[in-house]
Amino acid sequence: MRTLVATVVRGLRARLLLSVGSVLLVALAVGSAVLGPVFQVAVTNSYLVTRLADAPNALTGLSWVHAPAPGTGPVEAAADAVALAEQAGAGAGGAYVAPQTFVRTDETPGLGGLVRLATKDGYCEHLEVEGRCPAGPREVLMLAGDAGLTDFSVGSSFDVEGAGTLEVVGLYRVPGPEEADWWFDLSRFSSRTPTPAPSNQPYRPAPLLTGADTFDRLSGVGFEVLVDRRLEPPADLDLDGLDEVRAVAAAQDDLGALDLDVAQGTFETRSINDIDGVAAEVRAQQETARSSVAPAVLSLVLVALALLLRLLTAAADLRLPELALASLRGLPRRRMWSLGLSEPLVLLGVAVPAGAGLGLGVSWLLVEAWLVPGLPVPLPWTSALAGLGVGLGAALVAVVAVGLVLRVDLAAQLSGVRRPVRARRGAVLAQLALVAAALVVLLSKLSSTGPGEPDVTDLVLPVLLAVVAGLAGARGTAALAGWWTRRGPRDTSLSTFVASRALSRRREGTLVILPVTAAIAICVFGAGVYDSAAQWRASVAATRAPAAVVWASDLSLDRTVALTRSADPEGRWLMAAGTLSSTGPVFTVADTSRLERVAQWSEQWTPGISTGEIADRLRPRGVVPVLEGARIGVEVDNRARSGDDLVLRLRLVTAEGEVRFAFLPVAPGTGTTETRVGACRDGCRLEGLTVGGPAALRTTVAGTIEVRDVLVDGEPVEGAVSGAGWGVSPDASAPEAVTRLSDEGGVLRIEAAADEPAILQLTAGDLPAALPVVKGVDARTEPDPNAFSTSSPLSFPVDPVVEAASVPLLGPRGLLIDYEMVSIDREVYDQDSSEVVVLARADTPEAVADELRAAGLARDRTYAEVRDGLDGLDGEAYALTLRLYAVVAVLVLVMAVAALGVSTAVQLPSRRSDAASLRVVGVSRREVVRAVLLELCVVLGSTAVAGLLAGALAQYVVLRTVTLGYAETLSTPALVAGVDPARLALLALVTAALFGAVAVASAVLTVRGARGATLRENAR
Repeated sequence: MRTLVATVVRGLRARLLLSVGSVLLVALAVGSAVLGPVFQVAVTNSYLVTRLADAPNALTGLSWVHAPAPGTGPVEAAADAVALAEQAGAGAGGAYVAPQTFVRTDETPGLGGLVRLATKDGYCEHLEVEGRCPAGPREVLMLAGDAGLTDFSVGSSFDVEGAGTLEVVGLYRVPGPEEADWWFDLSRFSSRTPTPAPSNQPYRPAPLLTGADTFDRLSGVGFEVLVDRRLEPPADLDLDGLDEVRAVAAAQDDLGALDLDVAQGTFETRSINDIDGVAAEVRAQQETARSSVAPAVLSLVLVALALLLRLLTAAADLRLPELALASLRGLPRRRMWSLGLSEPLVLLGVAVPAGAGLGLGVSWLLVEAWLVPGLPVPLPWTSALAGLGVGLGAALVAVVAVGLVLRVDLAAQLSGVRRPVRARRGAVLAQLALVAAALVVLLSKLSSTGPGEPDVTDLVLPVLLAVVAGLAGARGTAALAGWWTRRGPRDTSLSTFVASRALSRRREGTLVILPVTAAIAICVFGAGVYDSAAQWRASVAATRAPAAVVWASDLSLDRTVALTRSADPEGRWLMAAGTLSSTGPVFTVADTSRLERVAQWSEQWTPGISTGEIADRLRPRGVVPVLEGARIGVEVDNRARSGDDLVLRLRLVTAEGEVRFAFLPVAPGTGTTETRVGACRDGCRLEGLTVGGPAALRTTVAGTIEVRDVLVDGEPVEGAVSGAGWGVSPDASAPEAVTRLSDEGGVLRIEAAADEPAILQLTAGDLPAALPVVKGVDARTEPDPNAFSTSSPLSFPVDPVVEAASVPLLGPRGLLIDYEMVSIDREVYDQDSSEVVVLARADTPEAVADELRAAGLARDRTYAEVRDGLDGLDGEAYALTLRLYAVVAVLVLVMAVAALGVSTAVQLPSRRSDAASLRVVGVSRREVVRAVLLELCVVLGSTAVAGLLAGALAQYVVLRTVTLGYAETLSTPALVAGVDPARLALLALVTAALFGAVAVASAVLTVRGARGATLRENAR
C-alpha cells in the first residue's frame, strides 16, 4: 500500500500539469451540476418577489370599501375601516403592509357632470400643487386639466349639490410613479370627459381634494372609505409563502366567513386581486426555467467530461512505460486496474468536493449579483444528486480512459508512442449510432411547425451535433493527412509533407479535435442563444413599451392626439397611439407623423425599412388645411341644377379633437357665403366637404360647382383648395354622383350628375380607397363575415404596404395605421376595451410632462422598465437562466483553450524528438517551425470550423422551435432564428486568436528545445 501511495504521489508530481487540468475540469463539471438546480430555484423565487413587487397594487393588494353608519365622521369611519382591514387581511405573514385609506363622497351633480370630493391624511405632501393647500372647509384642489376644461383657475368658485359653494385654492397634477404606493391606485385620479352617443356618459372630473372638515358639512351626500392593503413581498418569499398570500386573497370572496366585527355600516371587498394568476405564471416560469437551465448545465458537464477523457487518456499514455513494466513483472489484471485507476481516483477525490464548494460559491455570487437583494441561497436535494451523478460520470470516464490504455498490447506499450490503428467494430457502430441519432433529432426539429416548450431534443441536439462534428473533423483530418502523405513529397513542400505525416502517424495529433470541437460548438450555441434571446426581448419590450416612456390616458384617442399636439406642437417628444378592436382586424392607431422621432422601433420588425420610410407610406398624401379664425367662408361658383337649395357643409375638427359642422347656403352663380364658428379661433382642420340639400339631406344635383377659395375672417387660406388632396370620400354613399373632380388653377371643380337624390361627399388628404397599414405577420386584414358590429374599423378596406414581425402595442396580430388616415372625415367610435397611450421620449422636458399630468395622464411604464422586466436584474425566470448560456459560452471556451494547452504541452517532448531528428539530418529551423505550425493549424483550423458550423446549426434549429419563456403570447413578436454573421465572425476571430497563440507558442517551444542531445537522452 505504501508503495502504491508513493507511486501515485510521484506520478501526480511528474504529471502535474495534467493533474491540475483534470482536477479543474472535474470541479467545473461538478460545480455546474450543483449550480444548475440551485440557480433554477433561486431565479424562480427571485421572479416571484419581483413579479409581485412590480405588479400594479390593485392586482396584488387587497381593497375594501366601508360605508359608515349615518352620523359617523370621516376620521372615525377611516379608523373603523383600518381595524376591519387588519382583521380581513391577517394571516399572510407580514406580506401585506398596514392599511391605508382614501375617503370620498358619492357622486353628486356639479361642474355640469358628476363629481366626487375626496380626502386622505397628508395628501398635500404627496402632490405637486399650484396655489395652496385647502386650509378651511369647502376649499378644494382641482386637477389642472379639469380646470382647463371648465375654464376655472385658482380663486374660482362653483356649486356642488350637497356640498354648497366650493372654492378652488389650488391645482394639482396626477402624482408621479414615485408616489404610486402612497396613493395605492393612481387611476382614481382619472378625468373622464363626456362621450356622445351611443355611450352618452356624463363628465366625471378627477376627485376634488379637500380636508375632512368639508365632509362634516355635507348635506344629503354620503361618503365611503376606500381602504387598501398593499402587498410588499419579503425577499425570502417562496412558493409556500405565496400559497399563504393566495389563501388570504381568496378569503375576501366571503367576508362573512371571517367573522369581522362590523358594528356599524357595511364592509365589502373591492379587490381585483389576481394572485392566482401570478401564482400560475410563476409556476409556469419555474417549469420553463428548469427546462432552460438543463441544456446549459448538460452542455457544460458533457464538454468537461469529454475534455477530461482526453486529459486522462493523455495521462494514461504517459504511464505506458510504467504499466508495461508492471505487466512484465507479472502483475495480475486486478492489480493492473488498481494501479491504472489510482491516480484518476485520487484526482476525483480532490476534485469532487472542490467542485461542490465551487458550485455553491458561484451560486451565492450569482444570486448576490443578479437576483433580489437579500434572497437566501436555496439548497435543493437535486443539486446534491446532480453533483453525485457527475462525480460518478467522471469516475466512469476515468475507467474508460484506463481501459483504453490497458487494452493496448505489450509491444505498443513498450514502444512509448501510440500509432493510429483501424477502429474496432464496436467503436464504429457507436459512431454510426451517434450520427444516426443526430440526423433523427435534427430532422425532427426541422420538421416542427411551431414553437413549444424546451424538451429533451433541445437538450441533446447541440451536444449531438457537437460530437458528430468533432468525429467528422477528427476522421476527416486524419484521412486527408494520410492521403496527402501517400502522395509523396514530390509535389509539395517538405514542411507540408512532414506535417501530414505527423498527423497520419501520431494519434495524439487528432485526438484533441473531438473534445475541443464540442467545446467550440457549445460555445457558439450558448453565445448565440444568449444574444438572440437578448435581441428578442428587446423586440418584446418595444412592442409592450413602444417609446422610452408610456403614459396611460383615460381620454379618447381624439382628445389624446389633440393633447399631444397642443403640448408638443412641433412633434419633438410626444406621440399619441391607441388600439382599436373589431371582429376582424385589430389596429394600432398612431400619429405616425411623429413615429421616427418618438417611437421605439425594433430593427427585427422591418429589416431594411426605416421608420421614416414606414411613416411616409402610411401618411395621407394631401395636407389637410387648417382654418384659424372666427368666421369661415367659401367663395363658390354654382352652375348646377338641383331639386332643393344647395348647402355646403364643412366638417371641422377643433384643436381639442371635437367635431363641428358649418352649414353654408350656396346660391346660384358666383358669390361668397360665410358663417361664424367660434370653436375655430384656435384652429380647426377642414377634413370634409359635403354638397346637398338643407341640413345636408339628399337632393338631385346636375352640373358644375366650383369652390374658388376658402376664407377665414375674410382672407383666403393658402392650400385650402389646391394641395389639400380633395377627393370623393372612400365611404361616400353615392360616389358615382361625382362624375369628375379637379383642382386645376387653384379651383376645386365638382362635376355632378345625380338623377336620384344624393349628397356629394368630398374628403381632404388624398385618401386612397384602401387605407395603407403595416401588417403584423399574423394579422387579419378582413372582417369576420359571420360577425356583426357597428364599429367603424369594419367599414374600410386596408392595403398592407409593409409586413412587420410586430407592431407597437399589439405585436404580430395587429395592423398599424395612421391616425389621420383613419380619422379624416370619419367617426371612429370609442371602444371600452381600447388602450390609449401617449408615447414620450426620454428627454421630454418636465414642462411638457407637467401638461400631461395636468390632463389626468399617469406614467404607466417605460421601455427600460419593461426591458429590465424581461432580462434585467428583476427579469423573468427564463431570461435570468439564459444568462447561464453566456457563462457557459465563456467557460467552455476557457476549458477548450486550457485543455488544448495541456494537451499540447504533453505532446511537446515527442514533438521535440521529431524536430530534433529533422534538425540532425539538415532540415532548417524555419522548415521545422513551418511543419509544426502547419500541423497545429490544420488540427486547430478543422476544429474551429467544425465547431462553428455545428454550434451555428444547433442555434438555428433550436431557436426555430423553442418557446422563450412565459412572455410568448399572441401579442409577442416571434424569435428571429437566423444566425448573426457578425457574431459568428467575432467568435471565429476570438477562436483563431486563441488557437493561433497556442499554435505559435507550441511551434516556438518545440524548435527551441529540439537539439541533438534530445535524441541521446531518448536513446538512454
